[in-house]
Amino acid sequence: MKEKSIMLSKEQKTELEELARHDRRAHVRLKARAVLSVGRGMTRILVAEVLGVERRAVGRWVQGYLIEGTSCFSIKSGRGRKARVQGEEVGEYLRQTPRHFGIDRTRWTLSTLRQVTPSLKGMSESGVWRVLVRLGYRYKRGQPVSHSPDPEYREKRGLYCRL
Repeated sequence: MKEKSIMLSKEQKTELEELARHDRRAHVRLKARAVLSVGRGMTRILVAEVLGVERRAVGRWVQGYLIEGTSCFSIKSGRGRKARVQGEEVGEYLRQTPRHFGIDRTRWTLSTLRQVTPSLKGMSESGVWRVLVRLGYRYKRGQPVSHSPDPEYREKRGLYCRL
């Protein structure tokens, strides 16, 4: 079966070259490079071989570009594996002290959070860390607290802090 070649205008070539070189998303750069190569006369089979993808994928990208333009290069919402971690659940556990769950600690660690939170069980510590970052949680150190056996410490400290 003979492949149809596509004709790209100068503006389309410029747009695809710009995407292929400078877009921050790797999948967009790859798809733009594939369509641009087909537009320059390479066969879909050769483009697929050079880029390490399937020939049918190159054909879909070319057809999508001809119909929708560069918007077809973006990944559509709803694609990919669904998250197994519920953000609300993790937030509820983080708002409580580990002591509430029978752990003799005052602060959460990745390991203790993983032990207690049902949707985090079985994950590695780095996986728990990535989940927390994705959900917008950040590590925060506790403030240092000074204590003194001096019974008048609070009064003296109050005078010092007011100066």
